[in-house]
Amino acid sequence: MEHPHIKDPSQDDGPLWGSKIGSAKDPERGVMPLDSGEARMHSLGYKQELKREFGFLTSTCASLGLMAFSSGLTGFFGIAYMNGGPVSVVWGWLLVAVMNIFVALTMAEIVSAYPIAGGPYYWCLELLDNNPKYTLIGWCTGWMNVLGQFALTAFNALLLAKHVAIMWLLGNGHVFPPLETLLVYAIVLLPAGFLSTSSTRGMRSYAAAAGAFLVVSGLLIAVALPVVAPTHQSAAFVFTHFNVGDMAMSNVPNVAYLFLLGMLTAQGTFIGYEAPAQFAEETRRADVSVPRAIILSVMANAVLGFCYIVAILFSIQGVANLSNGEAHGYLVGQIFYDCFKARFGSGVGAIVMLIIPMITTFNATVLSLATNARMLWAFARDGGVPYSRVWSAVSDCTHTPVSAVWAMSALAFLLGLPMLYSLEVFQALISVSSVGLYTSYAIPIVLRMLRKDSFQAGPFQLGKWQLPVHLAAVVWVAISTVSFIMPTCYPVDISNVNWTPVTVGAALLLVLGGWYLPCLRAWQCHHGKARTLGCACARAAGRCSGGTQEPEFESPSAHLQRLTLTDLEYTVAKEATPQNGATTRAAPACPPARTGQLGGTHTSVVIQSHLPLHKKP
Repeated sequence: MEHPHIKDPSQDDGPLWGSKIGSAKDPERGVMPLDSGEARMHSLGYKQELKREFGFLTSTCASLGLMAFSSGLTGFFGIAYMNGGPVSVVWGWLLVAVMNIFVALTMAEIVSAYPIAGGPYYWCLELLDNNPKYTLIGWCTGWMNVLGQFALTAFNALLLAKHVAIMWLLGNGHVFPPLETLLVYAIVLLPAGFLSTSSTRGMRSYAAAAGAFLVVSGLLIAVALPVVAPTHQSAAFVFTHFNVGDMAMSNVPNVAYLFLLGMLTAQGTFIGYEAPAQFAEETRRADVSVPRAIILSVMANAVLGFCYIVAILFSIQGVANLSNGEAHGYLVGQIFYDCFKARFGSGVGAIVMLIIPMITTFNATVLSLATNARMLWAFARDGGVPYSRVWSAVSDCTHTPVSAVWAMSALAFLLGLPMLYSLEVFQALISVSSVGLYTSYAIPIVLRMLRKDSFQAGPFQLGKWQLPVHLAAVVWVAISTVSFIMPTCYPVDISNVNWTPVTVGAALLLVLGGWYLPCLRAWQCHHGKARTLGCACARAAGRCSGGTQEPEFESPSAHLQRLTLTDLEYTVAKEATPQNGATTRAAPACPPARTGQLGGTHTSVVIQSHLPLHKKP
């Protein structure tokens, strides 16, 4: 569908993927042209509150650093290896990687149309035209995403605490009691919180460093470990050996069931690649950069993780004693230890090498917390959480959602307290991370399929491949969700029950209770999109949503509460200024800003973009 007032990209002199946007002033109007991502965000009814410092590569690094293949594979390797052996590890990884590319492609197409923080939550609102009848769908999606990301932050911190405990065990034989594990867990969250409150430029630099370190260090281990190992397993063992005997240990019904359990290692590592979507309001040309970052990060994670897996499997020294050695069942730590012990007679080198996944796990915790805070901030901006005005605040110092960062950090610490009594209870609580996130991914994907005729695509489009890609994504998310909630062994009793369906069900009940219970009545407070841009600005730019000619807004008092002091001061002064000698007040106008909005009666927006704005018919 052509937009009559937007220049055709094919007629533009500049490259589609270049950096022409925002690089020079409009010679006729003397203002900076609007960034294409910011323009698209304005067309959706939201003003720019955060600074755009991220680019394509740094956005990719944020996603890659959050998934952190060396972190997830080091911590979860035993799940796949003990449920089928090398075949589950290698081929499970490849299958999960390919299927997650389909999910990433679908997410990329949606975020290209809606490049705004909030991710799946906001996509649902827009795909449903912000219809009040379906606000509950967006509400549930938002809360499942918030809870999933919040649990993911706690899970990364726990993974790091357990990793430190294993390093300490290999060093002096001391086993951490629950109190010491909780202490490390808390120590991890504190600096992670401070780093997550940094400015957008600081977070961009941190994400770039985390991504670069992950790639270089992961390849270093993949090369160095086989060199250190004095003996190697055969290619037949690495690529074709399936340990059917593992069925006897768990009493699962068949080989396919065992393979699905083994895939959980890979699926747990491919979590968090929506990070570029949560950083969209801090990314230049987000409608182009963010979808590319999501896809590239998933592909890079797949390739690098495969190299890491193959190197570890080839370097196994003693297959029989792998799970009952010095590392107490922490298989990658044991493999590192066996290699250095066999080569040099000492396992000190293994402890040094384990520092690498320790750093990548900490980086994943920081990026997870920062991403989680952006989701909470965006949800609070629309009034989706209690005390929304507190959590939707942006720091005047860093121009980032500092309050949301510390809220998520504090809640993650509180979630860790049950580990004092039972680590299994804590793991049950944080198991909602996987199912919660994938459920929040699935809902907008299904809506995208159902609303294909009314969907206005952004720069990234799947074209004729959209139907098979969407179907593959939905089927895979369904399979993944079922895999996470299946019993891990039979017969099921209180000692081996999988608590994931219980925690997910409890989370859904709490979310629905918050919506319907008379004492909470969230349905009276949350009405979907808040549209913080302002009436005059949106009308002047022709920004409408939901198929209406006039955009809907909150009550005037609620809208003014969301304006900054500068916005309010300018609006009051403008209204009090007579025009053409008249004594009546003029209509409110937009405050002057660097975005290219011009105050006055003939407000206009200068957009030098290769891409059309989102505008529903």
